[in-house]
Amino acid sequence: MILNTKNHKYNYKMNKEEIIARLEDLSAEQIAGFILKGTVTLEELIDGVKKGRFEWGHESQKKVKALLKKEDDNVFVAANTVAELQHYLSIFPEGSHVAEAREDIKRLEDNKNAEERKQLVREKMLEELREDINEYTPEEVRDNLNPKDLNDLCREYGIDVQKIKDYKEPDLFFDDIPQSEDDIPKGYTDVFFWGIPSSGKTCALSTIFNTIKKSYAMEAPDCDQKFGTIYRDSLINIFRNDDWGYLPGRTNRDRTQYMPFLFYQRGEDKKRKISFFELSGEVFKYFYEKAYNTKIDQDDYDRSDILKSFETLELLLKSDNQKIHYFFIDYYQETKHAETVNNFTQSNYLEAAAIYFRDKKDEKGKPIDIFKKKTDAVYVVVTKSDEIPDNDREANAIKFLNENFHTFMGVLENQCKRYSVDFKVKLFSIGNVYFKRLCKINREFSTDIIHDLMRKVQPVSDSKWRKFFNS
Repeated sequence: MILNTKNHKYNYKMNKEEIIARLEDLSAEQIAGFILKGTVTLEELIDGVKKGRFEWGHESQKKVKALLKKEDDNVFVAANTVAELQHYLSIFPEGSHVAEAREDIKRLEDNKNAEERKQLVREKMLEELREDINEYTPEEVRDNLNPKDLNDLCREYGIDVQKIKDYKEPDLFFDDIPQSEDDIPKGYTDVFFWGIPSSGKTCALSTIFNTIKKSYAMEAPDCDQKFGTIYRDSLINIFRNDDWGYLPGRTNRDRTQYMPFLFYQRGEDKKRKISFFELSGEVFKYFYEKAYNTKIDQDDYDRSDILKSFETLELLLKSDNQKIHYFFIDYYQETKHAETVNNFTQSNYLEAAAIYFRDKKDEKGKPIDIFKKKTDAVYVVVTKSDEIPDNDREANAIKFLNENFHTFMGVLENQCKRYSVDFKVKLFSIGNVYFKRLCKINREFSTDIIHDLMRKVQPVSDSKWRKFFNS
């Protein structure tokens, strides 16, 4: 406020009647001061002059109006808070900036409410992250936590905060898959990776491939079409820097990929011919339909994609190659979140798959016995095994499977016993995962699976290689 009448002799004694009585003696500044203090209003003075109750010079009126206009502008410009804007409205209820002041008050209050809501989100997020570091993704914590909160949280877990700031979900690139029996290379051991969407098989493959690349040797296959090379390399490259990596998120639809390669220990003369087959998790919908002679609601594109994957699966199952099967079951998903696909649990889908394997028949109605034909081993792999109570994880894992997947386990185990196929339960963890996507790789479980493969898959001797290349 620019006007100040505190030193004037009328300031503290004059009321409205006295101001009106002495109006002609007061200066424009004094009159404006009294108006701003609320002792009298400009409207009251103008109305009294119009009705002839008292006189007030025209020049003085003009000066007072100009002073009030200037003060109106100054008070509004200086008002930056809700309280200051409300004060402006109280002294200038008919001022030039009333509409703007009300809009500014609403904006400031909305911003305050938004900030309060954001603070509540931050506090809730921090509380939940301290309960479970994997409640939120890197994008979510970057967007909602302030830098200090994020730094403190990362320091608490021993994470370089820059890894969160630099996070970008890795791209997975896909290749063609075999379309006919002639496309499938002979003499390979086909390793099947089964699991519903989000069962952990893709992340497991990534750590297995990366460990092979880091500690063993891998070469392109000896077949004309190098199936799966792009996909395999994109999985390997998830873990590139100091054993930390960014995990891929769940895709809208899984893809089936076939990846043959040559595998051996460094310095070893003999090489193993092996092919990994990652089966689309969506194929379990087909198992469910076939096992129970029903239909699951799917759009045409989804069904077409599934059938294409299934055709490749049947080609591989019918081939003369040796076979090893890994079935992935997500411990965390089943015990904590129990996510579903089409409102069915992973137990529903795996049970249907086991029934399908048991009852599958050829065109003549003769049982096919999928595990009878050249199957060396069947493994049930419990992923996210670090979540299992650690007093005896293997025993707890078997108990978990028997309680939640007893039909699947029973059918599978009986088939394996019937055909003398090795059947084992294995634990798996890709490592310590933070914010759902950042992972410090643990190679122990990947190495264990690699050792399984080295024991089960017979290497090809040098003489056989020379014979092959000279043929």
